[in-house]
Amino acid sequence: MPDSHIPTEVRELLSDTRYGLSFPAPSFCQMRFKRNRVDHGGSYPYSRFGGVRGAVLAAIDDNKALREQFLRKSDGKPAFRTERRKGGTTGVVGVAGAPYLDGRRQIWSWRYQVSWRRNNRPCSKTFHLAMDSTPDQMLHAFRSAIQFRAEYEALLSEFDPSKYQHWRIRRLYEPRQPLLRENFWPATY
Repeated sequence: MPDSHIPTEVRELLSDTRYGLSFPAPSFCQMRFKRNRVDHGGSYPYSRFGGVRGAVLAAIDDNKALREQFLRKSDGKPAFRTERRKGGTTGVVGVAGAPYLDGRRQIWSWRYQVSWRRNNRPCSKTFHLAMDSTPDQMLHAFRSAIQFRAEYEALLSEFDPSKYQHWRIRRLYEPRQPLLRENFWPATY
């Protein structure tokens, strides 16, 4: 929506974000806030709120309250996923575990794959294992994947995935990140 449709007396209020506001008529503004295909917004007539500025401030306040209620970021998007996707395999949001066939070597392996975003682009980090891995190795990979996802959710834009290059030699999910014992992985890894 071009800025020319926004009344001049409220342009500074909407300079950072529009709060789902539109101005479909000269007598009111409208705020949209959709969640699960239900619009929780409404219309704000200028006559009821004492003018354009009062109506816009009321709409902004309602939008901020809805964002807080439904865990939204300042841009109105969900802050993080709170529900497990259908077909998820681990019960942890953003972490999936499944067997896969390495087409180059024709070997079945197991992997935990973590989904995350960098600069608003989808990324994934994979923790690979052999199919004959021990339960300790599987648990180590799973805990590393969970730690990766938890750290990403806590830090978001400041998250640095580079330390997870060493997930095979360190317990990154424990305080002080101790080394694994020497014979934890077979010589073929």
